[in-house]
Amino acid sequence: MVFRNLYAPLPQRKHEELPIEPLTTRGGKGDSQPRLLRWACIGTLVSSLISLFVFGHGYWDSHRTGKASNPKLRRPSTYMYLEKLPNHNDPPPPIFSFAHILLQIDPTDPLRTLHEDTRWYESEIGEIHPDDRHFLVSSQASTIIQFRNLDFGMQNCHLNPTVPMNTTSFDAGVNVDPSSELDVWMLDNSWELSRDVEWNTAPRRRSHFATIDLSGGGHMPVEFYCPSTSFSTFEFSCSKRTPDCHVEFWQRKGTPLNGVYIVQHAS
Repeated sequence: MVFRNLYAPLPQRKHEELPIEPLTTRGGKGDSQPRLLRWACIGTLVSSLISLFVFGHGYWDSHRTGKASNPKLRRPSTYMYLEKLPNHNDPPPPIFSFAHILLQIDPTDPLRTLHEDTRWYESEIGEIHPDDRHFLVSSQASTIIQFRNLDFGMQNCHLNPTVPMNTTSFDAGVNVDPSSELDVWMLDNSWELSRDVEWNTAPRRRSHFATIDLSGGGHMPVEFYCPSTSFSTFEFSCSKRTPDCHVEFWQRKGTPLNGVYIVQHAS
């Protein structure tokens, strides 16, 4: 912006006044500032409308597909390049890994909507919610179990489905129909199911894993490959031969080992 007549000679006589011409800008009309303001307002309005459209489209799309409630989170590896190091040590002892989440679904629900059963009791200090996990398989419920595969080089795993025993300090609430047979399904392991992550629907089935019988409450390990820094997710449901099965108990992380857990061995 260029101005003219910015300087004028000082008056030579007392009371002598010089004529002052109004300052003008090049272009003559001096309307560039209002025009700039109008364009700024239009740009702000268009940007706001685009932001609202993108947000609304993502919100409704996530509610329609149900994908936003199941983000495929991947944990960064903490064992980078360890496979390149020579290993001359003795194999480490096995790792016992307990499920960090047990959830239920209705087997007739096409959306496979997840929910979590909890138990509580009253005490002198108030209501207590123990960290007990509910295992329930029946004609009305299947159970989703997920494990986090621990450590490096421990990728030979065994799934150990057992029925816990009642103790003086823990009521497992066991209710097992002796004729029950359960199908075990391996699910899509790319989703992390966690209480810290909003979840809505169960991962899809990937393959049939095994058929087991828990009537004796015994120990029936099933071997599988469990990659490091990933998850192992299973679904337990009634088999076709026993559609009215019933296997129910509560399990608690601790010793002695109880419920459904996995054992990781050196690979």
